Amino acid sequence: MIGLFAATAEGRKAAGSLALGPDSVLVDGPVKPGLRRLWPSLGSAVLFMGVGAAVRLVTPLLKSQREDPGIVCVHDGFVVALTSSSNVLAAEIADALGATAVPTSDYVGSSPLDEIVEALDTAIDGDIVACGVAVVAGEEIRLLNPLGFALPDLPPNLQPDNYGTEWTVLIDDRLPKFLRKGKVLRLIPKTLVVGVGSSRGVTQEAVTAALALLESEHELDPRAVRSFATVDVKADEAGIQDAVADWGFWHGEDGGFSPPMTIHSAAELAAVDVPNPSATAKAEVGTASVAEAAALLAAREMAARDQSSRVELAAPKTSSANVTVAAARILPDLD
Repeated sequence: MIGLFAATAEGRKAAGSLALGPDSVLVDGPVKPGLRRLWPSLGSAVLFMGVGAAVRLVTPLLKSQREDPGIVCVHDGFVVALTSSSNVLAAEIADALGATAVPTSDYVGSSPLDEIVEALDTAIDGDIVACGVAVVAGEEIRLLNPLGFALPDLPPNLQPDNYGTEWTVLIDDRLPKFLRKGKVLRLIPKTLVVGVGSSRGVTQEAVTAALALLESEHELDPRAVRSFATVDVKADEAGIQDAVADWGFWHGEDGGFSPPMTIHSAAELAAVDVPNPSATAKAEVGTASVAEAAALLAAREMAARDQSSRVELAAPKTSSANVTVAAARILPDLD
């Protein structure tokens, strides 16, 4: 039920002009006793009065986010949603009255999700505000952390053994292989270093096509890329530079993000053991590997600075036309 409550003749006139469906009722009589009487059966309460008066009126009636109705205030040309569940209704009323809708969120301050995002420097895919509301409200949420990232202390309602929950939080640098039931919030840590090798004069399109294979063939989320890496004799390749800049435009958090490019000499890369060495690359560049060696070496240097000790090959050398790419993953020590 949508209850419309007005204390003035002007308010009652505005309330009477609304067509909110058969479940809406314009309540007669004084507002306070009518609101108290109908409160348990209300889905939403629309109060034609100032926000301050409305807050004083409803505060004694509030029990929990799950049980309380949505609350909207209509006053002086504004329609204010006091709860996020009323944002849609507030917009509908504002449109009908020619007023200005003021949406809101029940989410105030930080939650353990914000701590995870800050600690791991993650990209966000999903509605972290709505999920944060659920965490703060004490709803059980399943947290999946398949790569074993070190996390801050978590409340008991945000745990991996919570099943059948509305929300699932997935912390991973890989794309999910299947869609989980319910709502999913993906937190994507920047763990990947992508090595790139190519022939001389390679085009941007060729490099872009090769980078896309990390997603299509190896299921790595491009938002997890922390840095690129190559050998010094390839660092000035316009095709590589332009492809990396284009990647930053499409996958950077704020658009126009320019990902760093780590450069090593052929001699430095030649000292790195790789699973897929190439005699051709050794003859042409002076190292048996560019993509795998550059990714692994840059990742190891970053891991040392981060005091992380695990580096693994997330995607082995993958070729497309005259380009090779590979990805190394930086993970915290298991200890």
